[in-house]
Amino acid sequence: MLQRPAAGAIAGLSPTPEQLGKRARRAWLLFAGVALAIIAAALYGAGLYGRAVEVDALAAQGRTDANLKVALLRAVLENPRALPLLLSEDQQVHDALTARTNAAIDVLNRKLEGLVSGTKASVLYVTGTDGLAVASSNWREPTSFVGNDYGFRAYFSRAMQTGTAEYFALGNVSKRPGLYISRRVGSASAPLGVVVVKMEFDQLEADWHEANRPAYVSDEHGVVLITSVPSWRFMTTAPLAGASLAEIRDSQQFGDAPLVPLP
Repeated sequence: MLQRPAAGAIAGLSPTPEQLGKRARRAWLLFAGVALAIIAAALYGAGLYGRAVEVDALAAQGRTDANLKVALLRAVLENPRALPLLLSEDQQVHDALTARTNAAIDVLNRKLEGLVSGTKASVLYVTGTDGLAVASSNWREPTSFVGNDYGFRAYFSRAMQTGTAEYFALGNVSKRPGLYISRRVGSASAPLGVVVVKMEFDQLEADWHEANRPAYVSDEHGVVLITSVPSWRFMTTAPLAGASLAEIRDSQQFGDAPLVPLP
């Protein structure tokens, strides 16, 4: 005869309300965990995408700013770069370098003084073949360049050798940084001296500073020359190697600047 299962046995096979509640809670917790993981992944992906978009926009804006600054710098340099060429062929420059009379030098001093006041140049001066300054636009000032020896400067030696030179350095008399643009007077076989124009960039740096975007110009060694952040001047974009550092120190190009890397 078949026996009917006991009521207790049937009840043991069916989940109780408490067990059903636990299973539901576990299912909801699992669902919530998966949902949170998906949301977190979506937010992280959106953050990465947004960051990439912002970085690309900043990079594009940075390139535009850099191009504008390059154009402005070229415009600032255009007129002063023409001065050494014109003066190297000027008769009064030739007269002062050949005759070396007080009258000829006085005429040249006054000519240079008048020229510098009408340009963006800081100083104009003329040296002999020995590097001694014969005449200068600042001849009236206590810091006059007249009589100073610039024979050790690279802009003098390079101009004597190749005809022209450009060299950024700290002034050994003025202690002010600037770009020296020089040109030989006379031929390579019969030189008479060198014409030098010094450019300073105070106004340009002030204009850059007002833009509230740090900017700088560096040389081939990575030394910062022109900058909207004054404390960055003569710092470097990377540590200098021993040979490069020794060469710069020997030339006195940047005085006793520490030449440490940018922050």
